[in-house]
Amino acid sequence: MRLIFAAIISLLCSVAHGNQWHHVDATTWLVSPSKPARYIQENQAIIIGKHCAVIVNAHGDFVALERMINTAKRRLQVPVCYLVSNSADIQQVIGISLLQRAFPSAKWYAGQAIADNLVQYKQALNDKVTLLRQSVLLSKQRLSKAKNSQKIQKHIDIAQQRLNDWQHLNLNAPIALPEQERLILELGELEIELKTETAFSSADISVFNPSNQALIAGNSVDSLPLIKHQQLANWLAYLDSLKTNEQINWLLPAHGKPYKKELLQLPIMFIEALNKDLSNDYVKQSLSAHYPKIDRQRLIHYFQLAKRRLDTYPQENEDAAL
Repeated sequence: MRLIFAAIISLLCSVAHGNQWHHVDATTWLVSPSKPARYIQENQAIIIGKHCAVIVNAHGDFVALERMINTAKRRLQVPVCYLVSNSADIQQVIGISLLQRAFPSAKWYAGQAIADNLVQYKQALNDKVTLLRQSVLLSKQRLSKAKNSQKIQKHIDIAQQRLNDWQHLNLNAPIALPEQERLILELGELEIELKTETAFSSADISVFNPSNQALIAGNSVDSLPLIKHQQLANWLAYLDSLKTNEQINWLLPAHGKPYKKELLQLPIMFIEALNKDLSNDYVKQSLSAHYPKIDRQRLIHYFQLAKRRLDTYPQENEDAAL
């Protein structure tokens, strides 16, 4: 019974664990998930100029996104002119559909691989809504056998209302940025730089705000990287370039807190260890010392999982397609 209602509970979890808004300065808000959701939601950022704002990144928790949108509309004094996707991750991309509907005049910038595979992303959006709809249907069918049915019925009704709304979502085509492209967006007395990279995926876009020397780069700069392809040399080269970039002071990853540029050494060390096929003993004796907040056994498990992914994924960097 618990599994049957899991999808409905997930629809509601963001109500209990809302987004956390962090006011960095006059130009930047960071929107992070609550601690229970930190592994399933990505960080977002809003950069604000005198004339308009840009929202960077999205994720697959539609309830949390709706709450974020409502808060943004209350807090922002300027229109949202731009949306930017940090990577080709499926959930991050399909979450843009909610932002597009909320801010219909905003231009969406994404990597070329996302534009090339837009049909698959649209299908992923439909599949997500269909799966949730099936879960609600099963929950309705078994409601009579459940305890506290009145409370569950209320949850089902809320979930059904949301699904009725989400079934009308669409994902409109982005403005595609080719690899190694640079673009300046004018927000009104503030110019930010978009740059495409190949790191976590082949459709990564970093956003640099010169007013506070912040680089918003998503999964590519996660301190504990999620490996989804074998092109680690490109990823390491990208991280090394950031490490020597004197303009950057701090970075916002997809998961975890913002950090100073010096801590780029963490993802670099992790990927280098994978690239050299180092042993679990290395993880125990050396790598774990640099991740003191992560349980050693969990770090070893994560490292082993990453190594298996390297053996599983093909040589082509096809993760960016989806």
